[in-house]
Formats: sequence, C-alpha cells, structure tokens
Amino acid sequence: MITITDTTEGNATVVHPIGKMDTLTAKTFEAHLKKHIDNGQGALLINMAGVDYVSSFGLRSLLIAAKMLAPANRKYVLFALNPQVHDVLRVSGFLKIIKVVASQEEALAEVAPSAPDAN
Repeated sequence: MITITDTTEGNATVVHPIGKMDTLTAKTFEAHLKKHIDNGQGALLINMAGVDYVSSFGLRSLLIAAKMLAPANRKYVLFALNPQVHDVLRVSGFLKIIKVVASQEEALAEVAPSAPDAN
C-alpha cells in the first residue's frame, strides 16, 4: 500500500509518498506524478523519507516522470532517501539520471530561480 500527499513550496510541488513502491503501488504513484506533470508548471520534488522499498516497477515510475519533465525543462529532485532505497538507485544507475539530495532544503535550493549576476 502507498499513500501520497502533496504540499507546495514556492514554485515547487512536493510529493510525499509513504509505503512501498512495488508491483502493486507503482502505477498509483506514477498516475499521481503524471497528474502533476500534466497540470503543473514548477519543479517536482519527491520526499522519499516515507518510502522503505523500491522495486523495478517503482524505479520505472521514477524514470517515466523524469522523462516526461525533461522536454519542458522542469526540475525533478528526490530527497530524504533511506540508505536501502538510495543503494537501489545507486546500483541501478539512477543517481546519474535523477538528481538526489539529502534534505528538502537542499531540494528547494536546487530548484530555486538563479539570482541575476551582480556586475
């Protein structure tokens, strides 16, 4: 089972899944992200603190979201992964594809608009 809530932080939607991302729940998670991708405009941040397991189906959902956001140049950041989930992403090569940071503050800093150069 997975439960998903959302919050808004500035120009970013923060998605908070809780549970496992596996065969039974990945489609629900994917559909939830797709709704934000289709209707949203800002960055999409995923708080992974409540996710204790990610299967290949969960990885697929994370990758599909990244691919859907890329053409619109929208930022996509995962944060607060537990060590086991982080290891799954590392071993599968996802850390080279999807930005992962430790905290929500770091994720928000990743998607913050760049300050203009002071001359």
